[in-house]
Amino acid sequence: MNAEPASATARSRVQTWFAARAPWQRSGIAVAAGAIATLGHAPFQLTFFFAIACVLLVWLLDVSATKDAKLRSAFSMGWFFGLGHLATGLYWVAAAFNVDSDSWGPIWGIPATLALSAGLALFFGIGAVLAMLAWTKDIRRIAVFAAAFFVSEWLRGHAFGGFPWLLPAYVWTPGEPISQVASLVGAYGLSLLTLLVAAAPAAIADGGQSAGRRFAPVLGAALAVGMAWGWGAQHIAAAPTEPLGARPIVRVADSGLGQAEKWQNRPDQEWRVLQRYLEASGEPSDDNADTVVIWPEGAIPAINFYIFENPDFMSVLGHGLGDRVLITGLTRREARGNGIAYFNSAAVIDGVNGEPRLSQVYDKNHLVPFGEYIPLWNLVSNFNIAPLQRIGAGFEAGAPPTRLVVPGAPPAVVLICYEAIFPDMVPRGDGRPGWIVMVTNDAWFGGGSGPYQHYAMARYRAIEEGLPVARAASGGISAIVDAYGRQVAATSARVEYAEAQLPPAVSETPYAQWGTIMLFVLFVFVAALRFLPTGKRRSGGSRG
Repeated sequence: MNAEPASATARSRVQTWFAARAPWQRSGIAVAAGAIATLGHAPFQLTFFFAIACVLLVWLLDVSATKDAKLRSAFSMGWFFGLGHLATGLYWVAAAFNVDSDSWGPIWGIPATLALSAGLALFFGIGAVLAMLAWTKDIRRIAVFAAAFFVSEWLRGHAFGGFPWLLPAYVWTPGEPISQVASLVGAYGLSLLTLLVAAAPAAIADGGQSAGRRFAPVLGAALAVGMAWGWGAQHIAAAPTEPLGARPIVRVADSGLGQAEKWQNRPDQEWRVLQRYLEASGEPSDDNADTVVIWPEGAIPAINFYIFENPDFMSVLGHGLGDRVLITGLTRREARGNGIAYFNSAAVIDGVNGEPRLSQVYDKNHLVPFGEYIPLWNLVSNFNIAPLQRIGAGFEAGAPPTRLVVPGAPPAVVLICYEAIFPDMVPRGDGRPGWIVMVTNDAWFGGGSGPYQHYAMARYRAIEEGLPVARAASGGISAIVDAYGRQVAATSARVEYAEAQLPPAVSETPYAQWGTIMLFVLFVFVAALRFLPTGKRRSGGSRG
């Protein structure tokens, strides 16, 4: 009998160690691995830790594959991994319950966040089950892992309205070379490739395989990362360098107020908040008459009145802005039948001689469940549950985004808060805008990781579409981003506005033109790796 290779012995020890753990211990390892994966995302961007987490999950699924109830075991490992990942990645959701503490109380924040994480973790369990249905004992399981969890991540981003937060693609810092792959295959395609390369090191410890076969996935992953980096660097190097010409100056401004402070129930509250925004917007002058000013989602609270219904308010607004164009988020209402409909909206307001004029309005299309509306309201209203916005049954949804005319600037499309996390919401073809305006209220997220994660996703929308982004974020990062996801200007702890000339758009990206087709082809390619011949196993190796 041939002597067992040292590599096989090492693999046997790894697999034996995992198999020797009690079920609760493997569950704990899965939770810890999920938490480690969160370090790959903003604000940390430690991609290496995401790879460690994927390797640990592959080894846990190796153990599940040896069980009689392997599907149940795999689902458990996937679910616990998802729980650890989402609970540590979405912990900031609890901060929203502290804003209106008299109505909700901080006690609800933690269980609500855990419940959200547990529910979304079901998709990770589904991914593990899908993987187990095609699992192998050789290197082909790396492709199985990537394809299966890609499917579960796609489902998480689309089912029941979708929640594509913390997609694997986002472990690559936006604006850097590898993130540019999103211009080809989008965030979902980059997520598939990320899962493939992150899980590849798990094969190093495989027993009964030659060193060449065990290291082949890692070498392939390193080659893929190197090629992606090189292509991305060339893509960025090809960015336009000529003068920007007469493109407008854009100024994104924030009030600097926290959500609870902005919601203070005072008779002059709207006026106080308006003054803060006008100060951050700067004094009107002949030099800045062509500037486009952008304020965040729900910039002025509707406590005592709605701004369009108060002529005195509009007069003061016009005096403070001069002839500049303002794009602002706001809450508006309109009569509908025997009741009133409320909308989370954005408006384009232009002015001539200090007289503001409401030009166009966009009503948010993709609303946040339970945050902006209550699903099945007729059933749950009897339990005295209301959205965090505290507006009856919540907001009404508007039509999908379309481009808006912005005087003195290219046509723009507005995405409001939650909408920025979804790829494919920007119109394309003949309806393609010249830039993306994002207005959001990240003050709901508190001071943790949430605002950084949200900002990273916004930058990926720029890469996918090849369009610059101007982002006004209350309590978050207000910034101007170019068509490659690179930050041009941003607010800081001491400066509540950012200003820059609007970067140019680039040609419609391959993803914007053929995204669905390219994503399908990529998925088929990765899934087909499962059926490649692998040759015979070396004798004498441990099968575990």
